[in-house]
Amino acid sequence: MKKVLLVIALILFGTGMYSIQYFTTLFDSKDSAIIINKSYSFKDDFEDKQKLAKTVDNIFIGEVVREVGNEPYTGTHNTQFSVRITQNIKGALLGDITLNQLGGYYKEKGKYYLFSYEKSPMLKEKQMYLFAVTNTKKGYFEMMPKYGSVLLDNEDEKLKLIEEFREVLERN
Repeated sequence: MKKVLLVIALILFGTGMYSIQYFTTLFDSKDSAIIINKSYSFKDDFEDKQKLAKTVDNIFIGEVVREVGNEPYTGTHNTQFSVRITQNIKGALLGDITLNQLGGYYKEKGKYYLFSYEKSPMLKEKQMYLFAVTNTKKGYFEMMPKYGSVLLDNEDEKLKLIEEFREVLERN
């Protein structure tokens, strides 16, 4: 009788673990995600900082605080982050804002994926970036793929980018 109960318990435990692995991201590693990269149809050449600065509503230095949400995969996946503004370059934002990044992690049919546009890396918590964003009516700010964020590795890089964008904004 004890052996039968033990076998049933092991079967139930195994089924539960399989279900958790298949239907949740609990045991998945972001490093092992299958990457799906798509191209994005830009309306202009945003490699040109002057065109980028004209198009976006705000340019600022900010620190990613944490991921705050995402939208389920429906052709595109979006991930929202809380970002703390530390220095405005264009616009006058204060405190923490919610920033939407096109792309993100999701699970489908037991496999873990990273959906991205233009090979844009996902934002990372506790990292500083230069952001170029537009306002939305949805209560968050939208960051364009590839050109909407620049990871700042050091203070010299940060100061250089701030100076470049200030010069561009003076010319506009």
